[in-house]
Amino acid sequence: MRAPGRGFLDRYPADLAEWQDDERLVSRGFVHGWRSQVAPGNGEAFFDALVRSLVSPSFVVADIGCGHGGYAQTLAPLCRHVIGVDGDPGVIDLARQLATERGVANIDFRVLRLDEGAGENGAGENGAGENGAGSGLSDGGAGVGVPDASVDVFVCRRGPIFAKWLDPSLRAARPGAVAVGMHPTGPAGAVPPWNADLPEPQRIERVFGYDEVRGWVTSGIDQAAGRIHLDGCWWFDVAETFDEPAELYAKLAGRRGGVPSWPAVKEDLTRLFTAYGGTLELRHCRLVWQASFR
Repeated sequence: MRAPGRGFLDRYPADLAEWQDDERLVSRGFVHGWRSQVAPGNGEAFFDALVRSLVSPSFVVADIGCGHGGYAQTLAPLCRHVIGVDGDPGVIDLARQLATERGVANIDFRVLRLDEGAGENGAGENGAGENGAGSGLSDGGAGVGVPDASVDVFVCRRGPIFAKWLDPSLRAARPGAVAVGMHPTGPAGAVPPWNADLPEPQRIERVFGYDEVRGWVTSGIDQAAGRIHLDGCWWFDVAETFDEPAELYAKLAGRRGGVPSWPAVKEDLTRLFTAYGGTLELRHCRLVWQASFR
């Protein structure tokens, strides 16, 4: 695994950088397989700063769609207890293993069962927050739930949309609890001018705009009938630049099926970079939101 480039992971919360050489996470897609430069003032950094400003040493924090638990582990020293939940039992087993290896004692991980009918966020980048059937914050349906009125702060970093975990959060939230989420917008916030020059299987077919992404949040709040108040939405749109064709290929290929191999498109992408002066830019867009429970 090559070392991440300077600038990209440097401006992300530390959990995305420190796990880059763990093959257990590389094989599951929980790390970034490309190098790029993301401009300052991006949504990832803002989200992390906002969460840290809201967490207190006496608080219980629930990380929704926690994946391998990397971000939950970064929050553990800042609060009394962290509960990480995800829909993949295998991922939860791995999160428990990693926390044990690092000696993080004030954290536990549980399988999150959610209502299939509430909709899904299809724009996530790391696979966290994909959920099965059922409902409630429970451990594999075994009835070992998060106690009612026990959580002070909910965080959802690229996890499921709010409507999918609305009902369990209403039960688990203490009066005055807050929820903070961040949603990426797919491979780019706007189709770049050079998209038509990409090999066809790698072209960007869909992007997500502010109104649609904000709707992933407000659809849940509207269902809460006044029990939740939207405190704010912040839209971040900065440049993510690539100076090597192989890195852009890795970004656009992702987990998409039917993408040609790197050798098959190397010449075309190299020619494209040359035509645009050796650098290509995508938009790095994030919606960060905060809501409070009444």
